[in-house]
Amino acid sequence: MLQSLDILIGLTVVLLALSMAVTVITQSITTLLNSRGRHLRRGLTDLLQQLDPALTEQVSQTVATKLLTHPLVSGSSSPVSSGQSKGRFGKWMNRVRALVGGQRLGNVVHREEFTKLLMGLACGDKTDETVKALHTALTSNGIQDPAATLKSVRTLAMQLEKSSPELSHTMRQNMALLQEAESDLIAKINNWFDQTMDRTSQRFTASTRAVTFAASFIVAFGLQVDTPNLVNRLAADDKLREALVAEAQALKNDEDRRKAEEEAARVKAEADAAGVTQADAITPAVPPPAAGDSNDPTSAEMISRRYNAFLAANGIIKLPSAGGWTQSFWKANHLGLLITALLLSLGAPFWYGVLGKLLQLRSVLARKDDEQRAERQSTETPSGTAAAIRGERGQLNAVG
Repeated sequence: MLQSLDILIGLTVVLLALSMAVTVITQSITTLLNSRGRHLRRGLTDLLQQLDPALTEQVSQTVATKLLTHPLVSGSSSPVSSGQSKGRFGKWMNRVRALVGGQRLGNVVHREEFTKLLMGLACGDKTDETVKALHTALTSNGIQDPAATLKSVRTLAMQLEKSSPELSHTMRQNMALLQEAESDLIAKINNWFDQTMDRTSQRFTASTRAVTFAASFIVAFGLQVDTPNLVNRLAADDKLREALVAEAQALKNDEDRRKAEEEAARVKAEADAAGVTQADAITPAVPPPAAGDSNDPTSAEMISRRYNAFLAANGIIKLPSAGGWTQSFWKANHLGLLITALLLSLGAPFWYGVLGKLLQLRSVLARKDDEQRAERQSTETPSGTAAAIRGERGQLNAVG
């Protein structure tokens, strides 16, 4: 029983390490393609078309692009510049920019931000056809003077901050918009914004799952990981199975340490926000690295590299750079590679949860196994056994 459980744990460790590599690939692709920003632009385009029939799809998409590339909304960490380069190398860079979307689109925009930016954009150059169409749409929906309305909203928000500082920023902005910009435009935005964002999130999740599925196939077939063959090897190789169980416990300890550091950082942040002194606040022994830092020993990318090196050293995966990769690929069990790809598509969180439950079950079974082994190896006769034997044999010298 314990051996079968160790086989499952070893298989889970391999799938978890490879799932982390799939996660890194998925995040890199979605970030490079600005997938979240593109889906948000599509959602805002659909919303703008519902505000006024005069806003065509082309005009709505242009307005949404301008809103999401606003300096206060656009992502500040663009891997590719939006400028144009010259020369032979510059032409290739321009093609790359066109592929990844050029200027970065913002990933998040709040309802109040969207409304104010919409009125601010309508106050722009009237010679621009997009601005002109937007101004006409706002006028027909009750905002006769966007510039004056936006100024009144800012003034009332400042007065609310002075008179009611306990209110949140979002609440003050919402109250100012409802009072100073009361119109059919605000009613339409407030009625449709949340539903539009929900559908945008669903589309983004579906596209991310497709990317994850493709990345799973790349990892499984690129590293030639055959799940049925791996199970057979774990059943026959005791040293490899024990090594993977040890790595599983180390992986669990790394994750527990990361969670403890995040919790300590959260408590410290709450204590600082509440005005607690540095001495009274609970701080972690080692400050946690910034999120997404590849030098963080507990980050997904760093853990993936470490365990992929371990898997390569033990011959579980075959790197494309290794000799004979092409020949071994055509000789491989492609059905086993397909099974691996489907298992990897479940994601790293799923396999981490499975690993935690298997380790808990193993600790219970190992404790019972140790108790039973100690009982078998004990030289003491269990109490009542001798009396039972004497009772079965009887007393030969008894009279009666």
